[in-house]
Amino acid sequence: MSGALDGLVVIDRSGTIAGQYCARLLSDFGAEVWLAEAAPGRPAIAAAPPRGSIGDIHLNAGKRRGAPEARPDIVLCAPGEDPDTLLGGAEAPIAVVIDGFGPDGPRAGWRAPEIVLQAASGMMISNGVRGREPLYGTGQRASYAAGLAAYVQIMASLRVRAEGDADTWAGDAIRVDAAETASAMCFPYALQAIYNGTDRRRGDQDIPAGQVLCRGSWVCLWVYSNRFAALCERLGLEACLDDPRFREVPERQKHWPAFFALVEEKVADRDPEEFVAELQGMRIIAARAYRISELRESPHLAARGYWRNVTIDGREYVLPGPAFRLGATPARDIGGDADAAA
Repeated sequence: MSGALDGLVVIDRSGTIAGQYCARLLSDFGAEVWLAEAAPGRPAIAAAPPRGSIGDIHLNAGKRRGAPEARPDIVLCAPGEDPDTLLGGAEAPIAVVIDGFGPDGPRAGWRAPEIVLQAASGMMISNGVRGREPLYGTGQRASYAAGLAAYVQIMASLRVRAEGDADTWAGDAIRVDAAETASAMCFPYALQAIYNGTDRRRGDQDIPAGQVLCRGSWVCLWVYSNRFAALCERLGLEACLDDPRFREVPERQKHWPAFFALVEEKVADRDPEEFVAELQGMRIIAARAYRISELRESPHLAARGYWRNVTIDGREYVLPGPAFRLGATPARDIGGDADAAA
């Protein structure tokens, strides 16, 4: 079965996690992606992982190293590169650059690794408890979000090219600002601050959410008012229904930590998976908080076929699957090619 992007030729010379992730998504669905040597020096945003590392294999398996014989349809440029220099002419590519703070503005040229993007976007301070230090989130989330944003814009540009007049096509320049992408991830809090002056932090919200420690693992749950009585009755906490701290919603919102402490006493010896399944059966929002090391054993991810078993140069790897799925043109198999980037 052919891929949705069969026939497209891509050069990835971004040298960044964001650019290589964008190119990997293109490769997943059939594009012929060539991984070129990045410009010397460290890019402004998170640099691509070292060659041969598991991060490199995750981002670049299925790509080829070198330069294609055909003219590229898409070029992922290095941060700071001007995509406009590649435009002009009927065979001009879609040129994409993912930078930290963009080409202009007072922060143009700033170094923007993940910690800078999370700090500048409001993400870290929102994660922190008021009066305490901000919390840095794990992973290169801003880089991956920027790579996905670039992929979406490439799809839009490809449609414009396909539906337009070939005689007037002169290429397209796409610029993605990783700092803006990170800020967009916090948009509800940013809009609240603009319109009503609130400065939301973790721990400030009177929401019916909490975490309880079951047997060896945390369970996160969210108990709406219409499910509160059912949860109390199921766990033998009927006394909470008449407790003045929990009887009415306004008081209950002030005492959620006390309520979840009572829940934890009841479920401390419960199997977390069984407890979550029971809560979901009661239409109570709940999930086990997996450790990163436990995701490989997630029964849901396994049943969905999320993980890929890939063989590269005789060695087997387990890699995450594509970020999304297409029904008619599924992601192609990767690995096993002697010319592959990994």
